[in-house]
Amino acid sequence: MAGRVADFLHELTHRPTTTARTGIVKAGSRLAYRIFGGVMNAGKKQLPMIVSWSITENGSGSGIHLEMKSDEGTYGFATRWHYQAYEQRFTQLERDLQSRFA
Repeated sequence: MAGRVADFLHELTHRPTTTARTGIVKAGSRLAYRIFGGVMNAGKKQLPMIVSWSITENGSGSGIHLEMKSDEGTYGFATRWHYQAYEQRFTQLERDLQSRFA
């Protein structure tokens, strides 16, 4: 399972990701997010975030805990589109990960 999580995160970040039972990786780009914003597709795909994971054994298999946090830096204020972009991206990543383990 750790290998599949590492593969998924490598595709997301385009950076080397260790095959481990726990870890943290940064994804996206603050620059791309500032240039394209969270409304355009180019910005949505590059939302800066920190993804952490942990894999646990539970009876007949394994469980995974995935946590995603925004990493866009400081802004004067955030709009509802900002929160909506992150919510949609996190939901999509969760679905993508679940489809790999289904």
